[in-house]
Amino acid sequence: MRLRIRYTKQGRVRFISARDLSSVWERALRRAEIPIAYSQGFTPHPKVSFPDALPVGYASTGEYAELTLATDIDPGTGLARLSAALPTGMDITTYLVVPDGARRFAKYLQATLWDIAWEPDVDTTPDLVDDLRHRADALLASDAVEVVRHRPKGDRILDVRPPLVDVAVDPGDPSEPRAIFRAVLRNDGPTIRPTDLKVALDGLADHPLPDPRLYTRVAQGAVVDDGVVEALTQQVEPLTPGRHAEAA
Repeated sequence: MRLRIRYTKQGRVRFISARDLSSVWERALRRAEIPIAYSQGFTPHPKVSFPDALPVGYASTGEYAELTLATDIDPGTGLARLSAALPTGMDITTYLVVPDGARRFAKYLQATLWDIAWEPDVDTTPDLVDDLRHRADALLASDAVEVVRHRPKGDRILDVRPPLVDVAVDPGDPSEPRAIFRAVLRNDGPTIRPTDLKVALDGLADHPLPDPRLYTRVAQGAVVDDGVVEALTQQVEPLTPGRHAEAA
């Protein structure tokens, strides 16, 4: 039996590295008494896979894991125990029993919906929202926007424009103003991170933006006109704030 799971990574657990994530899940599976299957060989490992590593410090409402079980279980009750055994901030939100012959899960994760959130006060939010909208328009109008990613082994120049599908700015409402820059990025080709988008936005005006409060991976799936079709539920996660729809 194979299960595909969508889960969150929010709060303090966003500082758990991709390397330590397997250990966290292994302990939770053991506490929840989930009959996970193990690999063969001298050092057997639980058959848990994660299709796309999340950088340390990023939050997510769209993380995925695939479990291969040694025996069948009732997914509802079993995964409820597993969700309770995971650390606070990691919650299983939905699952899918994988049918025989299903494609590799990574094939379904064609694009990612990202949020970059600032936490301005009531007085500065309108100005920041207007600034973000001007930069968003300039970003979409550009044929190429190159940024430098600094790495220990040498800097790398990346063009953020080719994988960028669309962007939107969420101003909230008068009672709860906010400034969120939301973007859909294709996953094929070089990996572009939200931090790269922040650097690109900084270069589109004569002053840099404030440091964001949080980067969040909202969902992963297939590109549609106003967002992405989430890989498990087939619900549209909207790019434009306030719009919700079901995939056809």
